Amino acid sequence: MATSMSQPTGGQSDVQSDKGTTAEADVVNLSPNTERSELSGDQNATKNPLPATQGDTDSANVEEADTAIDGGVQLGTEPEVKKKKKKSKKKGAAGRKNVTGFEEFYADTPTTPAEAAKEKKEIYNASRSFAERIEECIQRYRASRRMNSERAMLFNKYLWLGGIDSSPRQFTGFAEDREALEGKDPDEIRQMTATDFVGGSGPRFYNPLEPEHWFVDFEGIVKCFLSRVVPTIYMYDEAAILQASNLVKNFLNYVLMHDVCPEYTFDIMAARRICDAAPFELRMVHELIISLPGVFNTIAHSLFSDRQVDKLDVPDHYDKLIAFRVTVFSSALDQKFKRQLIDSDPTTIHVIDTKEETYEVVDIIMPRQQDIQMVTEKLEETGHSGKGKPAGILVLKPSIIDFGFNNLPRPDQVDFSSAELEDYLLEDELLDKFDKGMKIRAIVCELNIGIRFIKAVKDVRVSFDLFLPQILMENWKDPGPATRPPPSASNPNLDEKVMTDDDD
Repeated sequence: MATSMSQPTGGQSDVQSDKGTTAEADVVNLSPNTERSELSGDQNATKNPLPATQGDTDSANVEEADTAIDGGVQLGTEPEVKKKKKKSKKKGAAGRKNVTGFEEFYADTPTTPAEAAKEKKEIYNASRSFAERIEECIQRYRASRRMNSERAMLFNKYLWLGGIDSSPRQFTGFAEDREALEGKDPDEIRQMTATDFVGGSGPRFYNPLEPEHWFVDFEGIVKCFLSRVVPTIYMYDEAAILQASNLVKNFLNYVLMHDVCPEYTFDIMAARRICDAAPFELRMVHELIISLPGVFNTIAHSLFSDRQVDKLDVPDHYDKLIAFRVTVFSSALDQKFKRQLIDSDPTTIHVIDTKEETYEVVDIIMPRQQDIQMVTEKLEETGHSGKGKPAGILVLKPSIIDFGFNNLPRPDQVDFSSAELEDYLLEDELLDKFDKGMKIRAIVCELNIGIRFIKAVKDVRVSFDLFLPQILMENWKDPGPATRPPPSASNPNLDEKVMTDDDD
């Protein structure tokens, strides 16, 4: 991959076959007003082929009942129903028809020695270029899997991001031309119906003749696909994200198993690790967006941005101040901030700076058990049990979330090496969801005592978030020749006239 700069089964009821036995076992007492009924069972039909009178019918029924009793059948009981035979498992091609190749414990069929030798010496020989080998691999992989429409769409998106065209070919018709495919071996059929090709598909895709604009990066493609493309389609649908991750990992496993490009083995292994981490990390990001900024930061915002600290006679406001102070004192913040909080009148504490900034998570300091115990004890002593929570520290540094816009700086255009680290207090259940390398865009405030808090969160990105420039080319169409004459000195308003005509 490259980076740009149940079948239904019918059964016959066994109860029907026992109708004769049931009729013979039952004694039918007919009243004079009861309509004549037909005798059921072949045996009765043979004994009395002619229409029977009322008395004949009663006698026959009594005789049959006596015979049934002598034979060991008890009156008033139903005959034993025969057990249905278990359906045998289908074997061979019929049993494999529903196998997709994406099952949890699926394994590709073993190759014969001849097939293995052909793959090693011909198909994936190191003498062939990477473009030829990966094209052959993708075509063979698609032929060996049964993809539904959703998996096919995701796989096409993944290939497109890697610079490989997988759009349907027009005017070929081989997929429906049975005569053309008749008598062909599997390799010939695969080549005739293939839609995945490397090169020759326009500027949106990789061109082997112009390799200077692309480089092979399996890990980068997976990062961008799972961090940018998939969330755009499914938002935070856990099942869909898991399916997309497993699909890509299934393909990468195929590449490794067939030794398609051994020179990129480490890169492929790194890409597989991203596939394993993506579903969990994307779920954590979703939960963070819902839960942030957390209890402590919400209290700080209410006290010092909404100025509830000026009305401490309100019990709820005073409870918030107690919770704020206890959390700060029990945290791992620098002692200078704690001293300033002790020495300051609460009503004099105010916000001196508010900004919207993008940060990268550098470190996560979880609260110590002794700090948690201290908070609990202090709140109980003051009669505010349950009003505050212990907090750890989220260490952040300024960063950039890349979108590729011309009016925004790129990450490689800004040097953050000398940027000051900033500490923010968060509850431990929120810190558990963070990972180093994650990015967060938030509105933050700084108090005059040096303590910072998060006012609102705008965006949270996974640690493997990556923007690739080819993502901007998804809907690109090559410009065609203009059919309208340009404005001239004699007709300078031609463009406006054309636009007016189009509106009409």
